[in-house]
Amino acid sequence: MKILETEIFDLITEARNKARGYAGFFGWSSDRDIEEWGVVTCLVESLEREGEILFTSLKRRGRPNDPPDCEALNFDWKRVAIEVTELVDEKAIKNYKSGAIHEYANWDKTKFIESLQKLLSRKDSKYPKLKEPPYDGGYIVVVHTDEEMLDRITVEAYLARHKFENIKYVTRAFLLLSYDPSIEMCPYYELKLGITI
Repeated sequence: MKILETEIFDLITEARNKARGYAGFFGWSSDRDIEEWGVVTCLVESLEREGEILFTSLKRRGRPNDPPDCEALNFDWKRVAIEVTELVDEKAIKNYKSGAIHEYANWDKTKFIESLQKLLSRKDSKYPKLKEPPYDGGYIVVVHTDEEMLDRITVEAYLARHKFENIKYVTRAFLLLSYDPSIEMCPYYELKLGITI
């Protein structure tokens, strides 16, 4: 199917109108389903560059078939549920939209860790609500961020020896940063989980 130039222009305009301007590296699509799939694809590419293959047959589920946002197969051909969420400072987005375009959120270690814990706990609580179970291959949460003050050095220092507690269902969790030209990929960190039985 051939896409007309006017259709392309309309898609670009729609994406630009929806763009929030602040911490938007992963917000390139006007379609949230595609955006979530894109985040997971970026993680997969970064993992593969480091020699790890997490799963195969990634597909987006799309509205109204979520949660989960995406699913895949592990290497035992069991289904894996994948949920995507963003670490971003909502107040900084509002400030940006009101004209404070050079103000970035301050992320001290406490705010960073507490915010990640809330995101992981929220996604953990969604597990019983996943549609079309079972997901015997695991439940993966991917947190992405493009916050200016959360660079690789800061994130590595904040995450060192930290374990996120009271997680019951999430089997693996990753934090994905926006593209870093110095390493030619999106840096990622597997988050240590304290699993509750």
